[in-house]
Amino acid sequence: MLLGGLLLLPALLINLGVVVFIDDEAIRSLVAQEMIWSGNWIAPTMHGDAYLNKPPLWNWLVALSFLAHGGASEWAARLPTVLALLGFGATTFFFSSKYFSRHTALLHALMVVTCGRMLFWDSLLALIDVTLSWVVYTQIMLLYHYGRQGKWWRAFGWSYALTAAGFMLKGLPAIVFQGLTVLTILWWTKQWRQFFRAAHLLSGLGCLALLGLYYWRYSNYVDLSWVAERLFIESGKRTAMAQGLGASLRHLVEFPLEMSYHFLPWTILLLLFFRKGSWTALKTNDFAAFTLVAFLVNIPVYWLSPNVYPRYLLMLFPLLFGSLIFLYSREEEKDTQVYRGFRWLFLGLMAICALVIPLIPLIPDTEMVSHAWWKSFVLGVTAGAVWWLGWRSPRDTVLAFAVMLLVIRIVFNVFVLPPRAAGDERGNAVRDTAHAVVDQHESQRMAIYGFTLIEPATGYYLSIRRGRIIPRQWEKFDDTTAYIVSPLQYPDLEVSATDSLYLRHLRVNYPVGRLPDPPAGRAALNGVLRDGMGAGIPVRATE
Repeated sequence: MLLGGLLLLPALLINLGVVVFIDDEAIRSLVAQEMIWSGNWIAPTMHGDAYLNKPPLWNWLVALSFLAHGGASEWAARLPTVLALLGFGATTFFFSSKYFSRHTALLHALMVVTCGRMLFWDSLLALIDVTLSWVVYTQIMLLYHYGRQGKWWRAFGWSYALTAAGFMLKGLPAIVFQGLTVLTILWWTKQWRQFFRAAHLLSGLGCLALLGLYYWRYSNYVDLSWVAERLFIESGKRTAMAQGLGASLRHLVEFPLEMSYHFLPWTILLLLFFRKGSWTALKTNDFAAFTLVAFLVNIPVYWLSPNVYPRYLLMLFPLLFGSLIFLYSREEEKDTQVYRGFRWLFLGLMAICALVIPLIPLIPDTEMVSHAWWKSFVLGVTAGAVWWLGWRSPRDTVLAFAVMLLVIRIVFNVFVLPPRAAGDERGNAVRDTAHAVVDQHESQRMAIYGFTLIEPATGYYLSIRRGRIIPRQWEKFDDTTAYIVSPLQYPDLEVSATDSLYLRHLRVNYPVGRLPDPPAGRAALNGVLRDGMGAGIPVRATE
C-alpha cells in the first residue's frame, strides 16, 4: 500500500506535458485562454467567435490552472485531469469502504485509476471526461448511499447539484444519467412515491434554477436559441439515427468486446460472472448488487449509440468493477480454484514485466532517454519487489498487480513519451509552423479569413504564440492584415503569401499573407459548416 502511494504521483505526472496537444485538448485550452484574455468567463469563444459545443465549466478549471501556472501550457492544461482522477479514486474508496472491507475498497479505487483506458490514455489528456466521470459516479453513489438510508433530501439535493455541475461540463448526458439512476434507486428501494415528493421535485427545480441562472447571464451575450440547437446536435450526433442502421447493428455486436478490451486488465474478471451462483453471491452484499444493476441500466446509453469513444464510459466501469472485486474477494476468502487461477495469472504477468523492464534500453527509440540503463535498472528492481510482495502475500496479489501497473506507467512516461513527442512529425510541424507564422507577422495584424477551417491544435499554437486572440474576420477586409486562408475553401482568393501554416489532419499548408485585392462583401460559406470553421455568431459586448 505504501509503495503504491509513493508511485502514484510519479506515475501520473512524469512527462505529462511533453506531447503536443490533440485537437480536443486544444479546443478546451484555447477557449480557456480566450476567457482570460477577454475577461469574459460567461460566453466561451474560439478566435473571438461564439463557441457553442460545450458549456464552460471545464474551460473555467483549465483557465484557473493557466492562471496558477502563470501561462498556458500542455502541463497546466492536463494537470486538472490528474487532480480529478485522484479525486475519482478517493471518492471510489470513500463509498466502497462503507460496504466492503478497507482492503477491497482500496482495490476498487486502484482498479479505477489503473484500468488500461484511464492509465495509459485519458489521464494523459486535457479533456472533460475524467472530471465528468468523477461527477457522474459521485451522483450515482450519493443517490444510493442516502437513498438506502431513506435520507431523500440529501440523496436528491446533492445529486441534483452535481447534475448541474455535470451539465456545465458536457451538457445533456449528466441529466440522462441522473434520470436513469433516480429511477433505478427508487425501484431498488421500492420507494416510487419519492419521485413525486418535495425532496425530488424541489431538488430537480433547484438544478434547473442553477442552470437557468447561468444561461440568463449568458443570454446577454448570445441568443439562447443557438445554444439549445447546438446542445441537442452535440448530444445526438452519435446516436443510431445520426449514424445509420448498418453502423448501429455493427456497433451492437462489437461494443461488448471493444469496451472490454479498453478497460483491461480488470475486465478479465468478467469471467467471474460465468461462475454458477454469481448473482446469488452478489445479492449477499446490497452495494455490490446495486453497482452491477446501475451499470446495466446506464450502459445502453452508449451501447445503442454508434461512434462512441471509450472515454465516455469512464463513469460506468467503476460500477462494474465494484461488483467484480466483490466476487473476486469471495473467491479469495474461499481459496477456490478460480481464485488460484487468477492469482497465478497475475503473478505470471508481473514476472514477465519484472524481467522485461531492465532490458527496455535495447529498444532503439529509447536512445534519446538520458541515463536509460540506470532508470531501467531502478524500475526493474522496483517491479521485482512488487512481484515479490505479491508472491509472499496471496491476499495482496491483486494489490501488487495494481501497483505493477503504476510501475509500467512510469516506464511508459520515461521511455515512451519522450520518443513519441520527438517523433510526432506532423504534430511538431503544427506547432513549429504556427510559431514561425506568428513570429514572421509579429508587427502585423493577423486574422482568419471567414469560414476558413482551422484545426484546433493549429489555432491554439497560433494564439498562444501571438499572446492574444486571433479573430475571424467576416467582412471589411483590407490589404494590410495578414490573413490565414484555406485554399480548399477559397481557391479563387489571391493571397500574397509570405509563409505557410501546416494542418495535421488535412495534411495541407495554408498560405498566410496580405490580400492584394480584398473582397468587398462578406466571406461566403463554401460547403457544409463543420467544426473548426467557426459559427459566424458574434458574442455581444455588454457594459
